Amino acid sequence: MDDNVQESAYLLSIAYLLLGLIFIFLALYSIPCLWKAWKCRQFFPKVFYLFILAICCDQATYQLLYLYEVITAIKKEKDDQSQTESFRIIFFQTIYVPDAIFFVIYFSLFWQFLIMMHHGRIKTGSIDIGKRNWNPEQGNSKVRLILYLYIIGQAIVIWQFMAQELSPKAIMICDIAVNASVPIIVIIMVLYLNIKFSGSPFVSNRYEKSNNKIQQLLWIWILLRIPQLAVNVIVVVYNDDLIALMGGKLEVTFIEQLLLILFIVGDIIIVQIIPVLMAMSNSFLSALLLDHIKINQIISVEAFSGDMDQQQQTQGIVPTKNTTKDYSLFINLKLKDLEINDRQFFRKYNGFGEIKIATLQKDSQKYALRVVQFKELSTFLIDETKQEIQTINNIRKGYKLFWFDCNESSIYLLSKFYPNSNLNNFIHKNTDIGNEQIKVITTSYTNKQLSIRVNIATDLIKEIQNLHDQNIIHGHLNSNNVLFTDKFKIKIVDYGLRAIKKYASLVNGYCNKNGFTAPECLNDRGSVVSQMAIKESDIYSFGMILYHLFTETAPFFNMPQKDIVQLVKEQQSRPKIPESFNSNIATLIRCCWQQEPFKRPNSSQILQTLKQISESLE
Repeated sequence: MDDNVQESAYLLSIAYLLLGLIFIFLALYSIPCLWKAWKCRQFFPKVFYLFILAICCDQATYQLLYLYEVITAIKKEKDDQSQTESFRIIFFQTIYVPDAIFFVIYFSLFWQFLIMMHHGRIKTGSIDIGKRNWNPEQGNSKVRLILYLYIIGQAIVIWQFMAQELSPKAIMICDIAVNASVPIIVIIMVLYLNIKFSGSPFVSNRYEKSNNKIQQLLWIWILLRIPQLAVNVIVVVYNDDLIALMGGKLEVTFIEQLLLILFIVGDIIIVQIIPVLMAMSNSFLSALLLDHIKINQIISVEAFSGDMDQQQQTQGIVPTKNTTKDYSLFINLKLKDLEINDRQFFRKYNGFGEIKIATLQKDSQKYALRVVQFKELSTFLIDETKQEIQTINNIRKGYKLFWFDCNESSIYLLSKFYPNSNLNNFIHKNTDIGNEQIKVITTSYTNKQLSIRVNIATDLIKEIQNLHDQNIIHGHLNSNNVLFTDKFKIKIVDYGLRAIKKYASLVNGYCNKNGFTAPECLNDRGSVVSQMAIKESDIYSFGMILYHLFTETAPFFNMPQKDIVQLVKEQQSRPKIPESFNSNIATLIRCCWQQEPFKRPNSSQILQTLKQISESLE
């Protein structure tokens, strides 16, 4: 072996050593993942992580065998024929076996994804969670049989290759067929899922995120099959030269040495190491092992008979920390401990319940109790609502939900009672709110009246700024969820609780999109503002609230949502501002409701402008 060839062999041995150590580390790292998967009730996550461990062990073994064969080639401890045969076997095993294992890993992940799609969707029309005509779990036994037959078939192919009954070209053509079949499966999967679950939303945001996480890895692995197919084709065409090159039998230049190492190491890192690392991340592990069995634990009106058991009651009650002095009032609070006034203090027929006045038996203070009725609730949705309530209560200077409970047909949310009502009632205090008439505003406002409204707007933008400083976005801010405290200060409510609002939109027709909603939020499918809302969306809503506050005219009042979308989003129309309107306030409103979010002012700029307007009115 001359100096150039020997140098090439040394460089390859270093690459094999590093790759072997990496796969040993990955194998050790995959053991805790397999242990967690083994403790779950589902079969396919166990198969998934078991074969990830297998692919890591396989690659670690063959990389170290490569290293051993390179060293023996340098020392010339074997004759040329046996040395070439060893490299031939190891080379093709290193390519073929991981691809064969990959198919098992991918297929088990795909089937688990299909099961989660089935359990995590709500069947619209009549509410039906996890009860479909066809359940993928019913085919688990057949899928297991297919996997077992596939593994046996691949073992036979490998045995035939080891016995030299199959040529390297034949086994690589078989590998190409396996890699090419995976994209076909994905295409079939996408078409099937789009038809099966079209228009069927997820039962909760958490389940949707988990599902998207799994789908993301599926697509990444599929895209990485493309470079692997290219590698397989190269191996089929140049298999003799590659084996000779890796065995140190072919003289190459230094550049060719580097290209060979990059080819080997790059292929393994991109096609195997990166996907395996993604599969072992904590976020993906949590998503894959999400217990879909809880989805089927439904509190249903039809299935309800007698009182709920103690465990169900405990699941529904969430005493939450609040800013009141007597925190002990809400510990172990039960629904029966509340005295509820049957007369609604505020009721809005939008599908998200009614608000009643309630008092505690231990306390005469009044509280606002939102009562939302549902046909049925999943425990999974209840758990997510609890988490969102905790997030709401951690917001500084925000509104608090003191207590949450649910029974067989309703959920209850207890919060502070604000007797001064909301901004909408303040604006229309001299009108019949139920039959609001659009009015033409003249210059009848005195400077004092304008100043009062400017102060309200200033308090409101400060509240918005407080939320934005904590990265909290309301998304559907309007005059009805802006309340007045005892001291006539602004308090913004009704943000958060996206999961239960989304569910209410499906079963109760709840909608929080209206004339105050920003055009970018109107792009969302459905009737509930999603997480696509941004801070600038609240600024747009603030501009509409300003228009409502100073003109006493609700924007696009009583207009259907589809008409609002057409006017605001497509035609970029805005309510007409009267010519006699205060020019400074009119300019501020127009700046806030601009079509492009980046053109709208931020809360600090609005505060500065309102300060200048206030000074001009003195």
